[in-house]
Amino acid sequence: MRIGVASLELLTSAVTNLTQVSRRRELATARRLELARELSLLARAAEDLGPAAAALSERLGRTKELAAALHREAKLLANEELRDLGYVADEVQRLRMLPLSVLFEPYPRMVRDLARELGKEAELVVDGEDTRADRAVVEALRDPLLHLVRNALDHGLESRVDRVASGKHPRGKLTLGAARDGNRLVLRVEDDGVGLEPAMLRRAAVRRGYLDEASASALTDQAARELIFLSGFTSREVATDISGRGVGLDAVRSSLRALGGDVSVSSTAGRGTCFELRVPVSLTVSPLLFVKVAEETLCLSAVHVSRAVKVEASQIKEVAGRAVLQVDDQPMPFASLGALLGLGPEEDAGEGALVLVVRSQGATAALAVDRVLEESVQAILPLKGLMAHFPHLTGATTLADGRLAMVLSAAHLIASAQGAMGLRVPRSPAAARPPPAPRRCILVVDDSPLTRELIGSLLEAVGYDVVMATDGMEALELLNGSINGASNGPKVDLVCTDLEMPRVDGLELTRRLKGHATHKVLPVVILTTRGGEEDRQRGLAAGANGYITKGDLVRQDLVDVVGRLLG
Repeated sequence: MRIGVASLELLTSAVTNLTQVSRRRELATARRLELARELSLLARAAEDLGPAAAALSERLGRTKELAAALHREAKLLANEELRDLGYVADEVQRLRMLPLSVLFEPYPRMVRDLARELGKEAELVVDGEDTRADRAVVEALRDPLLHLVRNALDHGLESRVDRVASGKHPRGKLTLGAARDGNRLVLRVEDDGVGLEPAMLRRAAVRRGYLDEASASALTDQAARELIFLSGFTSREVATDISGRGVGLDAVRSSLRALGGDVSVSSTAGRGTCFELRVPVSLTVSPLLFVKVAEETLCLSAVHVSRAVKVEASQIKEVAGRAVLQVDDQPMPFASLGALLGLGPEEDAGEGALVLVVRSQGATAALAVDRVLEESVQAILPLKGLMAHFPHLTGATTLADGRLAMVLSAAHLIASAQGAMGLRVPRSPAAARPPPAPRRCILVVDDSPLTRELIGSLLEAVGYDVVMATDGMEALELLNGSINGASNGPKVDLVCTDLEMPRVDGLELTRRLKGHATHKVLPVVILTTRGGEEDRQRGLAAGANGYITKGDLVRQDLVDVVGRLLG
């Protein structure tokens, strides 16, 4: 029986929502248990008051028994619901799985035709066709895999004459392989061609302005091979129509990281190259490790976290001016996760810190966190719009109380800890967006430190000055200082605020600004996760000049809205 994709997506969405509801119900059950315990304490306290409180003690006792019975019934129902929901979730997940044969099917003919067009001989070997993955993963792999195969045929495999001259079989060999590694899908695109020559890649990086001579010479051979993933990097002087038009491998890595995966390369000059793609088997659920950093709850894929350790003073070393942690005789970059994300002070973590050993693509780093909360298999929501622009985020998931927690990219965090993000990428002057003139100042109001930093970074990147407030009350205090002429306050031109905040929320802040004789001239943009029409109407009724749902920023870009409101 065939199942429509739309129906399958609806089933998946419904199961995901029900799973989140079930997590909230667990929280409610725990609160009922707290209520029963509190009533028990009250009943004991009433007993201590003597005969005068006997009637009260008796009533409290009955109330306690009723609360305890309600808790037991709710717990039993929740367990049954969770069991049946697990069966349904597993079945929906099974229905979503496709064999990779549907992905590999067109390649035998394509490789034969393309090799003939290039004047080469190539044999395709396919392994692991029966490996299964979520249909969304399979679809997302089509373009990256196609580019790697075309790249191998064009750049990797030599012509028949060249292969014979170098003592190889006249026919080149191209291998497509797939295997399951826990919750990860591993694909290999391997050829037995010319391989990657590190010295040539270093020269190309210098010639094209990515690195100077000294920096290029300092690269290890593997780091030199990783240069091929830089935007626009190519070692060829002339691009072809098959591959290598100055784009491609950077897009391959970006698309895989958007899936929560990555790609790595290994090569031996003269013997061939192997690209290894590692992505989640499913985009709908994954085991996540939740951690506390400052006031934020964040998570990492549990696959990338090998262990958690307490730091001892003897483990902390320094190499080339950078902190290094010695774990099981292996030195690794050591950094505070809060400092990497801009959520805490920049000083290095020290003795007694709780550290996660994070591994991805053969690299390792030790990242200090405040607390490890739990490991749980969770639904992962894809990021769109504003959030999709930040490479250290791969998705989001819902906590038991309904709040969102960001899923961090292990590969990006490791690269940041290594200090490997400093390679400069040449940009054409026409591609850079000029800053607004004159420079304008925007007040960003949000109780989440991470969200404040994300929005602030986006606005600063296009030329605005940014000041921040943690809630509406702090925003009003800052504005009173700036608009009423206090010398210590910045001149604010626009306010960008979240909706739900302590003390004074976004709606109340907007009403107060629009009701003030001087503040009413300020444009106000509400930027929130609440995208219902009723919420939007409430925001506009309060006087907001713009209302943007964070997930809708693909259609309604924050920078464009701010630019329009500021004229």
